[in-house]
This record gives sequence, structure tokens and C-alpha cells, in this order.
Amino acid sequence: MKASRLTVGSSVLLAIGCTVGPDYHRPDLALPQSYRAAPASSTRGSIADIAWWEVFGDPQLIGLIEEALRDNLDLAVAAAQILQAEAGLEAARSPMFPQLSAQGQAARGNQAPPYTTTNSFIAALALSWEIDFWGRYRRATEAARASLRATEEGRRAIVSSLVATVALQYLQLAELRESLAIVEHTAAAQRDSLRLVTLLAKQGVQSAAEVAQAQSQLLSTESQIPGLELQASQTEDALAVLLGKPPRAFDTVRPPVFAVEPQIPSGVPSELLERRPDIRQAEQELIAANANIGVAKAQFFPSVSLTGSFGRASDTLRGLVHDSGDQHVLAASVNQPIFQGGALVANYRAADALAQQALLSYRRTILIALQQVADDLAACQRFAEEAQTNRKLVESAKESLRLVQLRFRSGVDAYIDVLDAQRTLLAAELNLNASETNQRVSVVQLYQALGGGWNPEKK
Repeated sequence: MKASRLTVGSSVLLAIGCTVGPDYHRPDLALPQSYRAAPASSTRGSIADIAWWEVFGDPQLIGLIEEALRDNLDLAVAAAQILQAEAGLEAARSPMFPQLSAQGQAARGNQAPPYTTTNSFIAALALSWEIDFWGRYRRATEAARASLRATEEGRRAIVSSLVATVALQYLQLAELRESLAIVEHTAAAQRDSLRLVTLLAKQGVQSAAEVAQAQSQLLSTESQIPGLELQASQTEDALAVLLGKPPRAFDTVRPPVFAVEPQIPSGVPSELLERRPDIRQAEQELIAANANIGVAKAQFFPSVSLTGSFGRASDTLRGLVHDSGDQHVLAASVNQPIFQGGALVANYRAADALAQQALLSYRRTILIALQQVADDLAACQRFAEEAQTNRKLVESAKESLRLVQLRFRSGVDAYIDVLDAQRTLLAAELNLNASETNQRVSVVQLYQALGGGWNPEKK
């Protein structure tokens, strides 16, 4: 009966209480209707809605991303941070419940007069409960819950960044391997030309100067090989670290096969608020900061506590068990802050300032996201145009080299013209390789900017 009365009384006390401080409402955001440089059909969907394994259709790349999601150490740290935030939520919520503790006391003293020695033994259960009249602990719980969600969104942001970074390292490695193959192929062709011009020089058809020019161009081409091999090795090492592994070699000897559409759908800017993990994280941090204003404001109001003690007391330790008397104490207390040296006001002002900072950070995160999407949309379009132009340049350079070689063998053109044509073709092929890689890179960066890639679900 007493327990039921206590429960009813507690419910009444909670019902008459209130939660001070502002409730969170998402701020008004002046978002544009579409992204700058977005295709006209982009509002009908977004590439970010597609799972990363469907965007990156290269089986080798998919395997590397799955390995990174399984073993990356930054993700492991983020998972541990989530556990920490979950514990913080439990700790913030615990003061809302009654606190029960066991107490034991043994004392010995002299009384004068009559100069007698007395013993005292007490064993009791102590109950205390600060009623959350003003919502201080409810706001603290709200802040801790938002901090937990922010930590979870932070992990999703790491996943998004990890998926994109593995893809970018893979693309860079593929570009370096392709550039190395182009240079080695060109060097092999130049060696054949050097043997030919050397043979012609021995027959008196060509001069020693032309042999020296051929040797110089071959050495110039071969000098690019060590630098490309070094960059490829360093890229492999960086990729291995992303996978949570020691440095190792990778068999990425061909460009990725994922398709690049001429006009990539981007969706509308308002979708970024729900899709990008960093924006969601910033909003949860804003919610936490807003709740902490209520925590600081509740400090101005009186705290109401209920305490109780239930136990036994005796002058002997044996009597504490067998013939002691029961003791029951119930009490209520009110504590109203009057003068704290300005600490309460300072804490409130600090909480309000932190909320303002969180709001500005939230807005800034959104602006940066809009900038990244606009930049990457423009890059996709420009690099696609550049790659198309470079393909034509390569075809033109190949045909020019073929014709010059025919004219040289016919005695019409000098060997210097062959050397120039070879240099032009090498530069065109390297530029085409770079522009095609840049085109793929821009797709990956756009995918990340739109908030794609963070969902770690398997196929």
C-alpha cells in the first residue's frame, strides 16, 4: 500500500513539473531549388540513392571497399566512440531514478560522567531521489542522446569518406599503372626507332646528330619510369593502410569498369539534410547544445529531494541481528540557490553561446556541402568534355605519327619529325589517361558530396 502511494505521488510530482529551456526546432534554411551546374533532369533522382557496389561496378574495387569496411582502424575507433556515447547516455539518465545505497556504522565513545563506554552499531538502507521538477536531467538526457546520435552519424561520415577514399586511391593506382604502361610502350617504340636510325647512320643515310637525338629522347622517356613506379608503390602503401593492413602490392593493372553517365542525376539540395552524415551530425550537435541551455537554466530553480533511511541500531554487534530496534526516517528538502558568485549566469551564457556556435556550424556545414556538390557537378561535365577532346587528340597523334614514319622511310621527312610525332603522341596518351581518371574521380567525389556510400550493408 505504501509503495503504491509512493508511486502515485511520484507520478503526480513529475506531472506538475516542467522542462525549462527551448525546445528544438530545425532552423529555417534558405536552400536553392537546384544545384548550380546540375543537369535539367537531375531533380528526378540522385546517384546517391544507388548503393556503392552498384555505382562502383568493378569487382576488384568492391572487394577492396568491403575489406576496408571490415578492417579499417578509423572505423574501429568510431565504433568504440559509439560505445562511449551510449555509456554517457546511461550516466546522464541515471539521476532521474531513485538512488539506493547500503550504510553501515560502528562507533565507540566515552560519556562523562559517569565515565562509561558505549558502543553503537547501525545497518541501514538509504534512499535518495531528487525530483526533476524543472527538467534538468531530462534536458541532460536529451543532450546525451543527441550526442550519441551525432557520434553514430560521425561513424557514417567515416564510412562515406572511407568508401570514396578507397575508390580514389584505386583510381590513382590504376592511372599510374596505365601511365607506366604507356611510357614503357613508347620507350619500346623509341628503342626500335633508335636501332633503325643507328643502322641508317652506319650506312651513311642518317647523321650522328640524329642518332644522338633519338638516344636523348629515349632516355627522357625512360627517366619517367622510376618516378611512376615510386608513386605507384606509395599509393599501394596508402591503400593498404586504409584496409587496415601492412603495406602490400595490389594487382590493379587496368582502369575500373564502372560506368560514367554523361549527365549524372544529383537530386535537390533539400535532400542533403537527410542524406549527408556530416550535416546530420552537425544537427545532432545543435540539438545537444540546445538541450544544454535547459540544463543551465534549471540550475536557477530550487531542487527538491526526498530521502529515506530504513535500518536497525544496537549497542552490540550481535544485537544488531537479533534484538535491535528498527529505525525509519523519511525527509524532504528544498535547496534554492541564492548567491553563487555569478556562476549560474555565466554557465547559462556559456551554454547559449555554444548553441549559437553549433547553429553557425550547422549552417556552414550545409553551405560547404552545397559548394562541394556544385564543384563536383561542374568537374564531371568539364572532365567528360576534356576526355572526349583528348580521345580525338590521341587518334590524330597516332595518325600523324604513322604518316610521318611513312614519309621518313620514303626520304621526304627528317627524323626530327618522327621524334616530334612520338613526343606528341606520348603527351596525348598521358593526357587522355589523366582526363579519364579525373572524370572517374569527379564521379566518386560527387557521389560522396551527395551523401552516397555510407550505408555499409552488403549486397
